[in-house]
Amino acid sequence: MDMTDEQLINGYLEGDDTSLGFLVDRYISDVYRFSLHLTQDAAVAEDVVQESFIKAWKNIRSYRKGTNFKGWLFTIARHTAIDYLRQRRALTVSSFENKEGKNVLLETLADGTKSIEALLSQAEDAEYVASLLTNLDPKYQEVLNLRYTNQLTFEEIGQVLGRPLHTVKSQHRRAIAGLRRLTETKFA
Repeated sequence: MDMTDEQLINGYLEGDDTSLGFLVDRYISDVYRFSLHLTQDAAVAEDVVQESFIKAWKNIRSYRKGTNFKGWLFTIARHTAIDYLRQRRALTVSSFENKEGKNVLLETLADGTKSIEALLSQAEDAEYVASLLTNLDPKYQEVLNLRYTNQLTFEEIGQVLGRPLHTVKSQHRRAIAGLRRLTETKFA
């Protein structure tokens, strides 16, 4: 029988050190993928993962029972990655511009008839999709990564990013519209 996150946390707090190991095993790959996506550097992502789990271990008593542990852990990982990036001064200067200087705030197109699955099916491989994603604002990349790579709900994404639910949904819609525009340009 698989134990829930909360059961494992309670087990650890009651003295069962192996429970914490099970939690780490359960989420280490997801946290690494998320950290790698944020940092774009495998070595930094490894450091972020290690630091994130240390912070989670140190603060496990502050975890509120009944809340989503995965969201709590991803929030820690996100803050840790941002701290690393700030130290390296790798953050984009304007939150409205991507690395190429394109203003994605203007990309507020409404969703058309194509679904995300149809959009992604046009891509020949994961590298192509990754190259498309690099053309999006990092905040949109983050939402798509959390939604489709880490299978988080919009509510969980809001928790991780510290954004209201309607903002997350809006950013998701804008990211999809941006991807749609990019794929139509590539295939035109």
